[in-house]
Amino acid sequence: MSNDLVLVTGATGFLGTEVALSFIEQGFKVRGTARSQAKAQEWEEKNSSTKGKIEWAIVEDIVAPGAFTEAIKGVTILAHTASPFHFNVKDNVKDMLEPAVQGTREALLAAKNTPSVKRVVVTSSMAANLDLLAPNNGVGINYTEESWNPATYEQAAASDNVAFVYCASKKLAEKEAWSIAEGASFDLTVLNPPLITGGFHQVVNSIASVHTSAQSLWQIVDNTEIPYTAFPAFVDVKNIADLHVLAATKDIAKGKRYLTIAGGFQNFQIADILIANFPSEAHRIPVPTSREFPASYTFDSSKVEKELGIKWKTFEQSVIETAKDLFALEKSQK
Repeated sequence: MSNDLVLVTGATGFLGTEVALSFIEQGFKVRGTARSQAKAQEWEEKNSSTKGKIEWAIVEDIVAPGAFTEAIKGVTILAHTASPFHFNVKDNVKDMLEPAVQGTREALLAAKNTPSVKRVVVTSSMAANLDLLAPNNGVGINYTEESWNPATYEQAAASDNVAFVYCASKKLAEKEAWSIAEGASFDLTVLNPPLITGGFHQVVNSIASVHTSAQSLWQIVDNTEIPYTAFPAFVDVKNIADLHVLAATKDIAKGKRYLTIAGGFQNFQIADILIANFPSEAHRIPVPTSREFPASYTFDSSKVEKELGIKWKTFEQSVIETAKDLFALEKSQK
């Protein structure tokens, strides 16, 4: 049992839930942030095995000045996962850029002003590495930890491409984290995952309200064709959650940025996996008319594999676990 107290921001979200559970599994004391006591209570009811192993701090608005001042008291490790991941954007600044950048700023400033905090892990995204405006969809680019999305705040604020705005928000938020970490008494590690797949333990009451990553799989169900694969790279949620623990505890991870990609995929593979493994639902899945892998960018996650020793879950295993939870959720609604 570790004496370290870990603050997990966004602990009721898809990734935040798994990060909290991974720290608990490793014997850490965990404090999670939730927007309301009701959300925290729902979470504990769903994850009943964690009773007595997690406490809660209510943070209604992560962009409010001093949002995490109380939540971070006595904390030694901060895992900052809270950030918007959705494409329902009416105002680029208020709905995406400000929550991402200001939320990260508040969390990191709280850590910087709390002497007990020794390690900080920030969940960034592969979006902070990608160049969405690269010609030919980035063919010929090999993304690594050294790659940075070149988008500017001004470009993102003015853009009518919501994917571009999201990717820019992740880059800008990560840059803010690194800036605040300069001269701090804590060591920062940043993880840059692509699309996160896998089963979920967060509280979800309807298919319509599932996280954006799961929606990318569910869009294939009851469709007449295979949708375009917008972001052809994945990592399983359990892998990325475990990496938060490793990043917070391994000395080699101090001050590092890790691209955390398990592999590439195309949506036709999801259809094939669903048809093969869910025969009762196979009639709802469009049969791929093509199984070609279009030319795309490449990526290199060998650094995190070597330094933190992660063993990736396969895409098939991750898709199956995602689909099991989605079909079960759908069934519970009928």
